[in-house]
Amino acid sequence: MRLFILMFIIFLSHFANAFAESIFQYKRIDFFQKIETQKESAIAQTNTSSEVIQEEWAEPVISPSGKVSIYVPPKEVRDFMDKPNSANAKAYLQWNQKRIKKFILAQELLRKEAKELEVMKETKSLLESDSPAALRDSNDNAKIEVSYLFYFMLKGCPTCEKESRVIEDIYLNHPEVRIEAFAKGFSDRELENFRFSVRQDNGMSSLFKVGSYPGIAIFNKKNKRYFLSGFVDKEKILRLLK
Repeated sequence: MRLFILMFIIFLSHFANAFAESIFQYKRIDFFQKIETQKESAIAQTNTSSEVIQEEWAEPVISPSGKVSIYVPPKEVRDFMDKPNSANAKAYLQWNQKRIKKFILAQELLRKEAKELEVMKETKSLLESDSPAALRDSNDNAKIEVSYLFYFMLKGCPTCEKESRVIEDIYLNHPEVRIEAFAKGFSDRELENFRFSVRQDNGMSSLFKVGSYPGIAIFNKKNKRYFLSGFVDKEKILRLLK
């Protein structure tokens, strides 16, 4: 009897499942299969977005994330290369001249800075054996290749104006003397009016401990050193430079 009841229950169970399937038409659903399909679709979409058609004036740059940036030359360059005529050539030359002016300015600034560093380094090497506060005659017999004259001036100083004419005379008539001039209070445009090369002080007077203007420091070929304050005539300067 118990066996019969058990078999009857199993039969009803199978019959209920079959009846439910016929009514609701449900089947096994694989959720993981759907996620995998979406993942493959996303990868395909990413690969498609990285494809770029390279035009004649376009250079694509693709980042690791797949983002595309395109470099395009300036319009003046593209117009001139595509349609080379007089109008486009003029526009291209104007664009190029602006670019060249920037290169020239940058090069001049670099040259100026390099010169400043060179002078500072060379000056320190001349002073390294003695303190700048006590420049004095040296009994050392060693010789250096050239004679140096360091000239310091201040804007608005009448004596400096007179001394500057002496320095100019030495600069024009004694090329064997290397002159390095430094100024305080002048603009760069004002310094261009001197016939000898003058640059902004930028700490050089502090290096020499200049306390009054004009000031002249001399390093002659015999390695003798002098520091002169106030107006000094040409003859005395030339004697000390020998």
